[in-house]
Amino acid sequence: MAEDAAPRLTPSADGQELIDAATGLAWSRCVEGMHWDGRRCAGEIKLFTHAEALASARTRSEAEGRLWRVPRAQEFKRLPEHMGGKQQAAVLMPDAPSGWYWTSTVRIESEAVNTYSYANVQRGTTERQVDRLSPQTGWVVEQPGGAVRSSPKREKQLVRLVRTLAP
Repeated sequence: MAEDAAPRLTPSADGQELIDAATGLAWSRCVEGMHWDGRRCAGEIKLFTHAEALASARTRSEAEGRLWRVPRAQEFKRLPEHMGGKQQAAVLMPDAPSGWYWTSTVRIESEAVNTYSYANVQRGTTERQVDRLSPQTGWVVEQPGGAVRSSPKREKQLVRLVRTLAP
């Protein structure tokens, strides 16, 4: 997206969220561990394991009465496009740390498996379709940049929550 493009995200009335009416999503303006003080994100950045990230979303949902969740990889990848460029991103999400953020995506890649290949049988891969993600790994998205990779769920990563707007 061009650097001078108009952002699709607009701050909520209290400034705590960024609303994307086109996708029907409300993004937390600050990463978990920080809070909006009216001008910027204040507090200490926290890192979470995958389980802690999901628990953080549940805790925040219960506290606020709104259903927060860890975003899917594709939602997170498109987030920078909706901000209208780097300068606008710095205004909309000040103090946003660069790094890898947890997603709730459980499956991205799968490949066909030749059940008659000795190498596949030797690896124990005899199903017709195999996912390249084991139960011990999850998906993270790099911000800025949008690269996606798998990460062991026990690793600590950044978390930014999202929620679906009520109709």
